[in-house]
Amino acid sequence: MDRKKLSLILALITICLWGSLATFGNLLLHLPPFYILGVTFLIGSIPGFFKPKEMFPPWRTLIWGVFGYFGYHFCLFYAFRFAPPLEANLINYLWPVILVLFGPLFFKESKLKFYHILGGLFSIAGCFILVAGFNFDFKKENFFGYFLALTAAFIWPIYSLGKKKLPSNSVWSIGSFCLISGLLCLVTHVIIEPRVVLQWHDAWKLIIMGIGPFGLAFYTWDIALKFGDSRVIGALAYLTPVLSTLGLVYFTGEVIHFTTLVAMLLIISGSSLGVLDFFPRKR
Repeated sequence: MDRKKLSLILALITICLWGSLATFGNLLLHLPPFYILGVTFLIGSIPGFFKPKEMFPPWRTLIWGVFGYFGYHFCLFYAFRFAPPLEANLINYLWPVILVLFGPLFFKESKLKFYHILGGLFSIAGCFILVAGFNFDFKKENFFGYFLALTAAFIWPIYSLGKKKLPSNSVWSIGSFCLISGLLCLVTHVIIEPRVVLQWHDAWKLIIMGIGPFGLAFYTWDIALKFGDSRVIGALAYLTPVLSTLGLVYFTGEVIHFTTLVAMLLIISGSSLGVLDFFPRKR
């Protein structure tokens, strides 16, 4: 299997894992967010300890990784405190669009074509409809929350593209990113959140989150970006809110409305346009 196909498969695995976050988050709403992040990040760091010599990259790369992991999740979870979660989540889901559109800023050989822009517009429209329906309305009192969510939407693609420009390092360095980010989250939890007495019915969910969305997903995302085209991977990431919605419908009994179906159609259409680069064109 060539690297291009491998990157596509790994990106899809990552997106499926991240698509489960909304479901787990809904099942763990009663736990403080930074406690959840701290525990799951620490679990996600465990694979790195199997390759201790490769776990800690140069300081420049390590700082960049912690900036991406901790900075993104810090802004996102704080956005939920200052703005309605659905609207904040919508703004956060602009990151795949930003990843595609920022590609040429980081890599001169990466050129945007008309279908990248068209796919981005489709997917932006779909995300708006999916999360907020047809009557989206910004409120001034929620502005700070919107700002934090938008900051998160910029941090993740900037981290992802910037890491691709850094000197190549082992995928096991993800373990150090998770380890330090997890410790920072737990420190934040101790400072601003109430104490938690963990029960088993919550513990197994945290373990699955740590193994999947906060563990394997970070490693597969890193490899996918190393070997693949950021425009194609970013386009595929538009499917994340769709998978999140389907997970909520199946596991929590949410109902799919007409607006949700329209949104899914737009997002899938946008994603399909974005992956046209994967297929060679005949002369």
